[in-house]
Amino acid sequence: MSESLHNFHPEPDNVSALDRVYRRKRWYRRLSQRLGLQAKIVITFLCMITLTLGGFAILSLKDTQDRMSGELKAQVRQVSLTLAALGSDPLISGELQQLSNVAAELIRSSGKITEVVFYDISGTPIAWCTRNLNPPKPFNPRNTTSLGQVLWMKKDSLDVISTASPVFSVFDQKIVGFVQVDISAEQLDQQSRSIALTAVKWGVVLVITSIPVAWLLVRRIFLPIRQLVHATGRIAAGDLNARVETDRPDIIGELAKKFNDMTRTVRQQQQALKKANQELADANRDLESRIEQRTAQLEAANKRLMAEIAEKEDFLRAVSHDLNAPLRNISGMVTMLLMKRRDQLDEDSIHRLERIKKNVEIETDLINELLELSRIKTRRQAMETVNLEEMMWDLRGLFENDLKTRQIHLILDTALPALHCERARIRQVFQNLIDNAIKYMGEGEVREIHIGCQIRLSEAEFYVRDTGLGIDADDLGKVFFVFRRGKNTASQNVSGKGVGLASVKSIIETYSGRIWVESDPGKGSTFRFTINGQYVPATGKSPSSVISTQDTHGMAA
Repeated sequence: MSESLHNFHPEPDNVSALDRVYRRKRWYRRLSQRLGLQAKIVITFLCMITLTLGGFAILSLKDTQDRMSGELKAQVRQVSLTLAALGSDPLISGELQQLSNVAAELIRSSGKITEVVFYDISGTPIAWCTRNLNPPKPFNPRNTTSLGQVLWMKKDSLDVISTASPVFSVFDQKIVGFVQVDISAEQLDQQSRSIALTAVKWGVVLVITSIPVAWLLVRRIFLPIRQLVHATGRIAAGDLNARVETDRPDIIGELAKKFNDMTRTVRQQQQALKKANQELADANRDLESRIEQRTAQLEAANKRLMAEIAEKEDFLRAVSHDLNAPLRNISGMVTMLLMKRRDQLDEDSIHRLERIKKNVEIETDLINELLELSRIKTRRQAMETVNLEEMMWDLRGLFENDLKTRQIHLILDTALPALHCERARIRQVFQNLIDNAIKYMGEGEVREIHIGCQIRLSEAEFYVRDTGLGIDADDLGKVFFVFRRGKNTASQNVSGKGVGLASVKSIIETYSGRIWVESDPGKGSTFRFTINGQYVPATGKSPSSVISTQDTHGMAA
């Protein structure tokens, strides 16, 4: 005892929970490594038997409980109906003592019934006999839905099965009172526990009996495999003449045959490999030197790149958390205030709170757009072949309401080629350019947006031209920067965050392209951008198409 106490070393208080979890995992790995495959199979077999027996026992116990419960429910319902028939005349004539005697005799003769109560038409108890400590409670005669139903309930810490039945007059079939009968469910619980205990005992006996049987079967099955392991050890030691003497028609016998064939092939190829290895050794020396030099260069570059990416990702996460968290809190508090105090606030306060909530949503969207802008070049999406003309039809449907409301024609001047690209981001390019054209259309007589493309030898040039307000010459070099907007924006009260064109520029640059704008104030603007030819698998078709807000039947060829 003293030696055990001497060798016992308690864990220090400063050991973290993570260290304890790691120690438990390390202990589990050591135990798993010490157990052989045969022991694991035996344990798995026993677990399957245990689970099967447990599931069968649970289902059997539930089925038995359901049957016994059904019998008790039928019994209490029958007793209630019988008492309702017998208590009609005494209840009408007011012979309450007779009703009490009937209830008392029924409880004495039956060990299951715990309470019998007769009620008058108003639900007041008038005669009863009970084994409970508390007197019966009044009955609600309006609760007709509970009549005839068998209910489980607890009375004086006992589980009982209860039902209530109306008492009818034999002359005019009117309700003259009610009778309630309770039967104890204790016997059902005792029988269930007895059945469960019996099932557990038999299950333990069966599991213990299965252990030697399973062990013998597993050892018999693994005998050829042990022979294979022994032969493999000899081969590992250099003895290529090792063979497995197992002649069986099953898959293990076929494995032994293939193993013998393998050793014969290995012997034949050993000499050839020695000669080839000698020839490769000289070539490998020079190659290894070059690989080491190149690997060192790549590792250095990769470390710098990973460090930069990690630093940027940490910055993005910090920005997202530090900016979004207070905004979410503000939005949540405003929403809660509007939900709970809307009736107590005047219209001006409600309006101000709703403006706060709307501004929070706008700022949250702006943060998300900035995060997406920063990820465009570092997190590429799946590449696929995209039909740009179909995409234009989709965008027409997206802006259909704005185009019709403002009487703007969306015109496709030339056929557009297919692109091998990121669908969502190329869609974002055209969507932002068309959205800007609609916002800055102004009130001129000619209200059109033109889209076209010109295919060159090494690239494809696209344009989106509008007949809107245009951009001042001083602003042409600023529109592709974040939070930079033209002067016409303020004069026309056009909403925007100043991030869209910066995102468009970043996307175009990932396809080795460039974007620029040409504009004549008061006459419109033309945004042009190029896509490297490696992303244009085929040239466009010659027919031009018009996507107009007045054309509801499709694209006119």
